[in-house]
Amino acid sequence: MDVFTIPGRNYDSNIYVVGGKVPTIIDTGTGFYSTMIIEQIQTEVPLTEIQQILLTHEHYDHVGGVKDILTATQGAAKIFAHKDLVSKLSKGKSTFAEMLGGIMPKIDVDIPLTENQSITIGDDFFHVLFTPGHSIGSLCFYSKDNKVLFSGDTIFSHGGFGRYDFPGGDFKLLLHSIEKLSKLTVKSLYPGHGPIVETNGNHHLIQSLYSIRSLV
Repeated sequence: MDVFTIPGRNYDSNIYVVGGKVPTIIDTGTGFYSTMIIEQIQTEVPLTEIQQILLTHEHYDHVGGVKDILTATQGAAKIFAHKDLVSKLSKGKSTFAEMLGGIMPKIDVDIPLTENQSITIGDDFFHVLFTPGHSIGSLCFYSKDNKVLFSGDTIFSHGGFGRYDFPGGDFKLLLHSIEKLSKLTVKSLYPGHGPIVETNGNHHLIQSLYSIRSLV
């Protein structure tokens, strides 16, 4: 599986570019660095060939760059997000964006997603997993065949997990989501922030489970 990582800088999320028959971008950062990010994407996949922009959740540091990247694809890409975010994203409101001096874009979701849908990312089938707790619309994308997990801000490497004290966060839901993810067989872990893991993802999932259970 061909995954190109654009590491987040400052508040930006990691951005993932997946090549193949369905070229896909996962998350878009704040938009503060869109010019640089678009140049990096272009080195991997021609922008007009990008078919999908998947949003792991609704926070500004993951969705702020959507409009810039969508424009760069000349409208070729479709926006995917959890079904419960369709109305929220269309309003373009974010206190976090205002705190950072940014402007939350109004985002039209083309493809609303639900739990256990299957989608193609690159050349591979992925299951859509609903993992609320960090936010109301958190999603992860899991390939059983390749043992690959895009975990958004639900789980990070080295035992980390997303905050649950933002609006829409919920500790109990996050605990349940991490318990669900810990049962997967994962080799490669691609989180919303921080280092990626390419060999022993399960170890990091279990670490995250221990970390959050220690707070109970």
